[in-house]
Amino acid sequence: MHEFTVSVAEILGRPGAYRDIHISRSLPGVRTTLARLENDLEARLRLESVVEGVLVTGRATGGVLLECARCLKELPAQIHVDVCELFYGPGHQPPADEDAYSVRGIELDLEPMLRDAVTLALPLNPLCKEDCKGLCARCGKDLNLGDCTCTESESDPRWAALDAVRDKLPQ
Repeated sequence: MHEFTVSVAEILGRPGAYRDIHISRSLPGVRTTLARLENDLEARLRLESVVEGVLVTGRATGGVLLECARCLKELPAQIHVDVCELFYGPGHQPPADEDAYSVRGIELDLEPMLRDAVTLALPLNPLCKEDCKGLCARCGKDLNLGDCTCTESESDPRWAALDAVRDKLPQ
């Protein structure tokens, strides 16, 4: 049996019956370009039998490591994700246009649902602070620590022909 697989034998097919569970497990590989889950995911969930299958609701929390989108500084944070997903039971089919989870026999595999929920909740462009100045595009200095010594007069030689045209235009 998988770490995230739970039995729903005692509630399946009994609408209104429920079971509360607590999961504290590692969920490796949950990441985006600038954020990743760092430690165990803690999830407190209610598995409730409904006519269509099992409704899973609750909250998952975990420590994440973010990388600022501007200055690339790493910063720890907490993520809190509310989940509410229906696992379709035997004899019930999800709509054709819907990605859905299913009850497998008398068990639920909660890993795909938790993985999806946490990954979607990770920030795409985290910032260390709202007014982060980022890095100098030329020398890479962190502009939050002070100005760099690069000069603006450095130009890309690929633009030389256009610079010559601009210099001929009346000011």
